[in-house]
Amino acid sequence: MVTTGTTGPTPAPHPYVTQVTELWRGFYGPPPVDGPPDPGMAVDRSTRKAMVLERCTGALPATTRVYCGLVPDAMDTYLGSEHWHGRRAQQGSLFPEAASTVTTFAAFLEETWLPTADPWVQQIARYECDVLWGAATGPTAAALRAGIRLPEGAWVAGCVFDVPEYAVRLREACASYPWPDAVRHTRPRARPFATLTLRTPTGLRRTHLRDAVCEALRPLWDEEAGPLDTDDKAVTAALGRGLVVPCVR
Repeated sequence: MVTTGTTGPTPAPHPYVTQVTELWRGFYGPPPVDGPPDPGMAVDRSTRKAMVLERCTGALPATTRVYCGLVPDAMDTYLGSEHWHGRRAQQGSLFPEAASTVTTFAAFLEETWLPTADPWVQQIARYECDVLWGAATGPTAAALRAGIRLPEGAWVAGCVFDVPEYAVRLREACASYPWPDAVRHTRPRARPFATLTLRTPTGLRRTHLRDAVCEALRPLWDEEAGPLDTDDKAVTAALGRGLVVPCVR
């Protein structure tokens, strides 16, 4: 049997694929609106939802807690979405890769929630995504004039808030109070802040830059910042730590 789509006839899914899809939706989707309650499935669904939540808070700690604190039935909405159920299966399997949990969650938030979220929420979410998936930063004009730059392949995620510090406070608040109350009463603190990610032979190395240090190094990644003061103590210290390197001419 075939079904006709906009590009012509396509094979109908194998019955086994259909069955697995229905099981996947039953395991991870929201509880059915009709039908008798199934306590066993409810427990299993709750356990699996907790596993997804743990993975998301591990990768996007502040973003996930803010989303769950501000949006009713937040994880049920995600797990019932086409973003979640439309993930591609990994080669040789009917199930998606575990790593796609976070990337799909980030895409879901970007499309369905962030466009209408408060600006402070957008700042935090985009900072945490930039930390994970930022693009390499090329040398700025100020860096070239000064003769120093960020190492090859490095990238910077900046924010007007100290997001890692906020994530710790919010995690502690969520451990003691309902998440909506924790988010309502725990807000980020404004300060110059950025996270520099370097590629090293042993993996990624991340360094948080705060206050005067962040401002002193900002011309290395921000074209709109002022000139770079190579005599600044923060710049000298960054050179010594390998956070900044001489330009190769």
